[in-house]
Amino acid sequence: MATNSIKQPLWAVVLLLPTLSSCGSMAAWWTDIGPSFVLQNASTGLLTHSLCHSNNTPLYPTDPPVAFKTKYAPKNGTSLTATGWYDTMTTWASLFYQNNNDDIVNAVYKCNFETGTYEEIESDVISDRSGTPPPNAQTGLSVALLGQQEGYRVFYHDRARALHTLKFTQVENWSYGNPISTSTNRSGLALGSMFSGVRNVTVVTPKDVANIETIRLNIDNAWHITTFPTPLRGSNVTNLSNLTSLPYDTSSPPPFSLQGWDGNPKAIGIAIDTVLTRHIFYIGTDKAVHSYAAFVTGLTESGFRAQPDQSNEYWPLADEPNSDFAIASHLGSSTIRLYYLSGGQLIEAKYKNGNWDPASRLVVANTTVFTNNTGPVEEDNGLSTGAKAGIGVGVTVGALLLITGGVAAWILRKKKSTTSDVEAHGDEGASTTAGGAMGATQPASTAQSPDVASQHAEIARTGSGLSTEKWDTDVKDMALTPPPRELESPNLASELPQGIDRNELPTKHHITELP
Repeated sequence: MATNSIKQPLWAVVLLLPTLSSCGSMAAWWTDIGPSFVLQNASTGLLTHSLCHSNNTPLYPTDPPVAFKTKYAPKNGTSLTATGWYDTMTTWASLFYQNNNDDIVNAVYKCNFETGTYEEIESDVISDRSGTPPPNAQTGLSVALLGQQEGYRVFYHDRARALHTLKFTQVENWSYGNPISTSTNRSGLALGSMFSGVRNVTVVTPKDVANIETIRLNIDNAWHITTFPTPLRGSNVTNLSNLTSLPYDTSSPPPFSLQGWDGNPKAIGIAIDTVLTRHIFYIGTDKAVHSYAAFVTGLTESGFRAQPDQSNEYWPLADEPNSDFAIASHLGSSTIRLYYLSGGQLIEAKYKNGNWDPASRLVVANTTVFTNNTGPVEEDNGLSTGAKAGIGVGVTVGALLLITGGVAAWILRKKKSTTSDVEAHGDEGASTTAGGAMGATQPASTAQSPDVASQHAEIARTGSGLSTEKWDTDVKDMALTPPPRELESPNLASELPQGIDRNELPTKHHITELP
């Protein structure tokens, strides 16, 4: 756990804005209790984060901010990427960044549910493995967490700007993976990635001043490379093609042009919904959010095409051209959250099941107002029953949660303690109601055996964040309706059930691959 003891007035939030850099200095991820994010403090270089017990909508402390404790100091302007999970007792975060030697570092953290801050469990340089091409000093970073057996894949650029993977598996620990795109002729170094099933990972990155490159893992274990809006020449360009410059098909003009695109955004993101539509986002030179999507119909996926722009009510203009942003998404509920700076404030744009809600200012939290005997009280923001129950398990003093009378009753029944009446928290608390009802979470199992505490106290293998148990393929939870279908893989992909091991990544559904 690491906090800054220097008190700052609320107007000092401007000092907490992320460092603007050639790649993203902000990252977000989704757990069963909702989204979390981290951004780099522009003046101190600290990696400040939202409270790790935030539910549905992140709460971001400003008085004082809270930061990840880092064994290896992050360099100013580092690219950031992170993933995390909820283990029925607390949340975990696995963070990736560059240190001052340009090494790639992985740090694993456990949430202290009483304080909302993270405690460092492990930290390790992972780019020093045998055969690993040295990272570019301004590399983009993106991570995909594939499951217990397959572990992590971390994507980065080498010094020549080719794209590579570092991988973690339970058997091999961290090791170099392989190149996924040997092309070195690229205009920008932003990276995004998402995993949606067995052998289905998509990586997205700028290609040049007119095109975006997508790289997708296929059943043949090759990474298949495409670009849009101008396609490549030939239908089978892969990481095995060993091309430093990708050949375009210029036989006809491209069907559209990328809006506000100069090939060098500070960030690019991808989200995938329940019907496996792939959505790509960036903030352009016009300070506006832009989105492109590829839709699946039957056994065929369309090419990427532009999606309608939203009004400023839904996508406010960013403060800078090509602005940094963070994206968190949940495949099981088709939920997407975008975080970026607009009007000098962090805002949250929220999408669920095909609709965008009006954007809202991210809730800031003043952590100095709480004592060891009193907790905060804020207006309810539409948390589901399961989410409230999950939050109530480990929360006592100092927990900045959105509490209702129903939660208080649950705590009385389960913990046999008393609680005070719920009161409104003021202007900041009121702002939580604008978009709080959107987040969809699944009921969390709270039944624990006597041995669970010792299991949760164990230290994971270096950088793993994953259980050593085999992948459970007998998930009893109901499948999605309609079941999601993914291209280019014949295997059934079973996500992990909600387990008692503290490192398992809980999820509720199968991801159905094509037969």
